[in-house]
Amino acid sequence: MSQDLSRFPPNSGLGNTDSSYLGHMCYGPTHLNLSTSKESVADWVGAGKSLLPGHHVALVTFEDGTSTMMCEGCGVDAVTATVGDREPEKGETMVGDVTREDMETAGIYEGYRNTFREAAEITRGAVNSDGKLYSWTLDNHVFKVDRDSFTDGASLARAYD
Repeated sequence: MSQDLSRFPPNSGLGNTDSSYLGHMCYGPTHLNLSTSKESVADWVGAGKSLLPGHHVALVTFEDGTSTMMCEGCGVDAVTATVGDREPEKGETMVGDVTREDMETAGIYEGYRNTFREAAEITRGAVNSDGKLYSWTLDNHVFKVDRDSFTDGASLARAYD
């Protein structure tokens, strides 16, 4: 995973201090205080939800080969919210009960959309004690994000289930 702090979200391997193991942190918007903006992506490090051994997660891998680990729901929602060309309205929910306006207030909307538009695949699993992804499905645990086939978030969500 990249340690690049030039785009949101920060790498999931940064910021988890809840455990002595090499942990991860989910930087999905539902886990962040979005009431104020941060100066840089680095300022978000440590502000997410700790992902501990056994948590169900999604490893989102991008077109450039980098990846980030998120809660399974957050990872799928992040990719689903960025499928298609339609821009959500300001008050429209993007992820959970988080709206586009909430994300703009926090200064993460553009970065979030741009980053997850580059998602190439989602791998389901759980975090093991080494902080690595442990696959808990036997068949087809890697979901390819085919942006030509999925024209909107609903079509991707249906295919993922």
